[in-house]
Amino acid sequence: MKKIPNLCFALPFLFALLSAFNLAADHGKVKETKERLLSHNSFAAIKKRGVLRVAMNAIDRPPFFMVDEEGELIGVDVEMAKKIAKELNLRLDINRDSQTFDAVVQRVADGLSDIAISKLSLTLKRAQIVRYTEPYFILHKSVLINRVKLLQAGLGISIEEVLKKKGATIAAPSQNSYEEFSKRLFPEAELYASSGWFQDIVPKVISGELWAAFRDELETRRVIFMFKDSSFHLLAINLKDELDPIMMVVDKEAPLFQDWLNLYLKYIYKKEGITKAVERFKEYVYKDRRVEQ
Repeated sequence: MKKIPNLCFALPFLFALLSAFNLAADHGKVKETKERLLSHNSFAAIKKRGVLRVAMNAIDRPPFFMVDEEGELIGVDVEMAKKIAKELNLRLDINRDSQTFDAVVQRVADGLSDIAISKLSLTLKRAQIVRYTEPYFILHKSVLINRVKLLQAGLGISIEEVLKKKGATIAAPSQNSYEEFSKRLFPEAELYASSGWFQDIVPKVISGELWAAFRDELETRRVIFMFKDSSFHLLAINLKDELDPIMMVVDKEAPLFQDWLNLYLKYIYKKEGITKAVERFKEYVYKDRRVEQ
């Protein structure tokens, strides 16, 4: 009969070996977590740096951000950035190098800025590389359509049906959320994307070369105000069921910062509607900026 080996002396050694492996694994997890917390855009790194680096579009977008007569940066988003920096006891550094909204988001994703406060709409493409906060402003999506094209399409049909007609075209700013929105909401219309909103897109809709343009309600309202006699040629139609929530974005590795911002928006920040914001900054909202943009 074979003897069964006595494991009494072997068991303590096995337990010690397993404990060593577990300690090594736990140490690795702790090290990984610490590295993540101290990464370039984490909340801990921001606090340690002592500076809140904010990305904002280079082109003025009143009432959100614009330069006044004294050369000072003002607006809803600027006020937001200042209040957040004050709450966190940080120095504020606003960067306006980015010429497009996509570039603003990319700046945060690349670690060059901690947060983007720049009239940013939510898109699924952007959400792959950054974290969005809860909305701090709500706009409606709006279609600016040529009145002749609208009449030719027929009375009593929705704007969606109009833009399903053969030859229908819709324009949106390039590298902008509305380029993505246009593809989703009006897939059968031919999309014309251009960086020139006032210089290129709007004149082509007025002339009828393009059927319509897609933007938020504030921008279509500004067009009607700025272009003399444009109301004879254009009609702005807000899409009641299509909201455009405006949010901030932070680095994808900064969930604690995202949580803090959401708490700030919910319990501290006093939200205002588009009507009140426009009234406060109306001299800038309705300033003719066709040459600048």
